[in-house]
Amino acid sequence: MAEDDETTGAVPPHDTRVVVWDVPATIECGETFNAKVGVKCSAECRPDGWTVEVHDHGGKKRASATTSREPWPNTAGLHYAQVELSAPDVEGLYTWEARAPVNALDIPHAEGVARFGVRAVPTPECLLTIVAVDAASQAPVEGAKVVVHPYRASTDEHGMAKVRVPAGEYRLFVSGKNYFPFRHDCEVQADVTIRAELAVDRELSDADIWF
Repeated sequence: MAEDDETTGAVPPHDTRVVVWDVPATIECGETFNAKVGVKCSAECRPDGWTVEVHDHGGKKRASATTSREPWPNTAGLHYAQVELSAPDVEGLYTWEARAPVNALDIPHAEGVARFGVRAVPTPECLLTIVAVDAASQAPVEGAKVVVHPYRASTDEHGMAKVRVPAGEYRLFVSGKNYFPFRHDCEVQADVTIRAELAVDRELSDADIWF
């Protein structure tokens, strides 16, 4: 029978968590992009030279980097590194992995792995301009979310968002706080501007409910 850790004096491995963020929603096929990879130990270890690796959908190592000595701002022990990667040459949604190998660490750690998506898209040919306004006042709506799957954007102070897309058919959604979502189906073959008039989503009154 195997002896437990207290009997043998062995140190139980610390749990290791890996997180990935700042991955662009879409990347043109073959283009380079940056992402951040963070590693956090359950005991908040501050390892010297903790290495993170990124492997693609085929298991090939795409990048390797050393985490920062200081943790990410406003976190407890989340050490991070920025990695430069290249999107696949063929259009599609791929699942990649970020790993924190632990063989070289003095204190035993369980290997951490995080999976994340990489969406490679064709080179965009058309500029889609969205102008979001309040339907009643015609004032621009700032900060509205624009989705033309798989592309995303937000409107600026002029209520405008610009999205570059390949030619094709799309369903556009525009949503803003306190507004009903706007939906529009369109075929994009050249540069085009779409005006999204957003109606206020007011709460129902007692009269609306009972009469």
